[in-house]
Amino acid sequence: MKQLQEKSYQYFMNTDISQYSGEWIAVCGDKIVAHGHNLKEVVEEAKKNSLGNKFLLARVPSEETMIF
Repeated sequence: MKQLQEKSYQYFMNTDISQYSGEWIAVCGDKIVAHGHNLKEVVEEAKKNSLGNKFLLARVPSEETMIF
């Protein structure tokens, strides 16, 4: 299980996800299993598409986002 979580995190950190700017994404292993602007809908879709595995949820920053 821990390996899958680490793989999901590494995928998130190393992949160009700019096409999802401003959206929530759910990452399971080495793929994005759901994305969208509504967190609740993304979670529901991710639960279906992750086949019972844990998934990483993250909000992809938009260009206007300033991180301190």
